[in-house]
Amino acid sequence: MLNSRYFSYSIFICSIIFFILAATGLADANCVTGLRKLAEYNATDVVATYTTYFDKEEINRNTNIKLAAEKLDGVMLEPDQVFSFNQVVGPRSRERGYKKAPEIIEGEFVDGVGGGICQVSSTLYNTVLLAGLEIVSRTNHSQPVRYVPLGRGATIYYDQIDFKFKNTSDYPIMIVVRVLAEQLTVSLIGRDLGKLIELETAELEVLEPEIIKKTDKSLAVDKKKLVQEGREGYKVVTTRIIKERNRIQKEEVISVDTYFPLEQIIKYNPGN
Repeated sequence: MLNSRYFSYSIFICSIIFFILAATGLADANCVTGLRKLAEYNATDVVATYTTYFDKEEINRNTNIKLAAEKLDGVMLEPDQVFSFNQVVGPRSRERGYKKAPEIIEGEFVDGVGGGICQVSSTLYNTVLLAGLEIVSRTNHSQPVRYVPLGRGATIYYDQIDFKFKNTSDYPIMIVVRVLAEQLTVSLIGRDLGKLIELETAELEVLEPEIIKKTDKSLAVDKKKLVQEGREGYKVVTTRIIKERNRIQKEEVISVDTYFPLEQIIKYNPGN
């Protein structure tokens, strides 16, 4: 049990951090209870933070991002507790306010209810990596996305694909999420052990697109029409490097991800 002098000091430090975070948009009144609990363990450091950006003109997508962000904000995890994105955020349905927006289904970009919240799970994923926590379950996108580097995304699909991580620290942590202007920031508040964590992604292979030719007699003889422009795919490896006092303490391969190439489709009329 903490003595009263230590507890009072922790609350004092907690209050200072709260006002600092509030000034930077990382905390508001909803975080007070969580911060007070963390203060009991002297665990009120910003352990890791990561920011991604989005287009403010994509109204439906932004609505989905904000709804998912609200569900994550203030979530507390005890030591050894496993976090499940799908369990915390819940179903993405029209009844719960989610809108139709582009998402990746079987390698194709299509409109789906809740499209865009993979940006929330991916931003959280990067924060968790930078905090040095254990990844329990994570799936990469089949196609590159614009808001995180290759090898650094975490796609989700309710009841099918989840993102899970474990609080492997010795202290409670709190998830703080803020959507400001055109950016999404996820932070983890807990005990900072002074380690520097870096992420590196290396390209292992470039996958060339397949060229598919289809006959189209409606075209003039010997004429060609590009129906779909091909896109290269990639195979990449992401490594987490943990340093302490400027010395590498540990290097671990986090994932080896494949982004499939998009086939190039050409229609032509070969004549007789």
